[in-house]
Amino acid sequence: LQYLDQVFTESLRLYPPVTGFISRICSEDYQVGSITIPKGAVVQAPVWDIHHNPELWPEPWKFDPDRFAPENKTSLNSMAYMPFGIGRRNCIGSRFAQAEAKLAIFRLVKKFRFEPCEKTDDPLPLICPSVIINPANGVYLKAVPRIASDSL
Repeated sequence: LQYLDQVFTESLRLYPPVTGFISRICSEDYQVGSITIPKGAVVQAPVWDIHHNPELWPEPWKFDPDRFAPENKTSLNSMAYMPFGIGRRNCIGSRFAQAEAKLAIFRLVKKFRFEPCEKTDDPLPLICPSVIINPANGVYLKAVPRIASDSL
């Protein structure tokens, strides 16, 4: 299940459920270089841009689950991954959503192999009509039932 966790985590980095901004109110004056952010100012973090920033993620558009392998976790910036928000005000349902999604993926992958088909877009064109990202044309894959000799 470790690799499933890595695939799921990398998928959320590439395609975060909410692409907009995480907003917080500055609780005290804060100095960033020559700029002072005053207490009470709204500070916003652009999730999509952070998740695709080449300074934080080498080859940010490449799907690479090994970024999240146990041996690589110490080299990750803990503030660079926020698909469900960050800090005390992150999504209250994130753990449940992740557990439910991983269980569904596990059950599907146990019974089927998934392959591209003639309607599969690669790369996947995306639209963002609001703050939630969507595939422009849907996601089409061929589900091939596994037989006893297939291995996961």
